[in-house]
Amino acid sequence: MDRAARARLIERLTARPLPVSGTLGYEKAEVTAGGVELSEVNPSTLESRVCPGLYLCGEILDVEGRLGGFNFQWSWSSGTVAGRAAST
Repeated sequence: MDRAARARLIERLTARPLPVSGTLGYEKAEVTAGGVELSEVNPSTLESRVCPGLYLCGEILDVEGRLGGFNFQWSWSSGTVAGRAAST
């Protein structure tokens, strides 16, 4: 696929509206398991060791926790670490 075709595909995919119709709230919220192995990121910055300049956080990483807010806390905390590192 050439560059122009990729650009058209990206434009079409990102232009498609995907409205959120609602949630079941925090009472029913769950997370997934799996993701990028932690050995593939710098633990101080969450920068990818495989693709320098790419910072990963939240459920994209292979971190699991109990239900009840622990996974939310990981997402918020790792997002803070990765965001601060990426902004420097």
